Amino acid sequence: MKFFIVCSRFLCPRAGLFQCSITGLVFSMEGEAEVLYSTVPWDRRLLSQNGKRPAGPLFKFTCLMGSVCQLHLPHCEIHSEGGCDFLSVAHVTDDDGMEFLLPHETRETHVILNITQFSKYGITKDKEAPVSPIRALVLLFYQLPDDNNKSTLNVLLLPRNVDIDEVCKTRRTRNGDREIYIEKNSNCRLTRDQEYTLSTDLTDEHHIDPKKAEFVDYDCYTNYMPTFQLRLKTVVEEVNLRLKEHGGPENERVWDRLVSLPGN
Repeated sequence: MKFFIVCSRFLCPRAGLFQCSITGLVFSMEGEAEVLYSTVPWDRRLLSQNGKRPAGPLFKFTCLMGSVCQLHLPHCEIHSEGGCDFLSVAHVTDDDGMEFLLPHETRETHVILNITQFSKYGITKDKEAPVSPIRALVLLFYQLPDDNNKSTLNVLLLPRNVDIDEVCKTRRTRNGDREIYIEKNSNCRLTRDQEYTLSTDLTDEHHIDPKKAEFVDYDCYTNYMPTFQLRLKTVVEEVNLRLKEHGGPENERVWDRLVSLPGN
């Protein structure tokens, strides 16, 4: 599988806490600093051998100037559900060794780690941890109508701590200008390995594929493929999308939005 690396550069003008608006990363710097960082692929085999799975992107950091004392990594666990108790931070060394560090502190949205130098860091979770809901996103990417007025709305179910900018750039590299990212309130709660169904209020010809799909959160940090595809056979200006647990009550929807579809 091809992996698209998106690099970011962060400038800290003075000592203090600074947050990246794109990734949600927070840096605690001892003075003026410049940091270069990007997401890189996880070694799933090595994680599995240690009883772990990804619970966030793996970041590679390079401090071009200055020094750091703390790193705040965004997580997507819901504190009251107990999932935070099973988090750790993987430290991947330059020789691709891996050690697992206990956080200095786990807050509502971030895991805090005391560090003295940069390398690769990412949040992991115990494979045998009890299943619990996490904060998640429903992202929409629309493939514009073709000459026969057929179009496709790609629906991605992803953990909340993915880098949305990276998701957009990866899909743009893959699909070019024929696909448009549609911004909507995407926040929801999803449960790993739970099956979900997508439905719509459309009466015109359309098809949703697949009929149901599992949310597999640890597959979502390098692979931004659609969970569902809504295929439209006629021009549609807006559509009401509903996401619910498969087999659950019809009125208990996980996510429900009216979505306007752009024209050509």
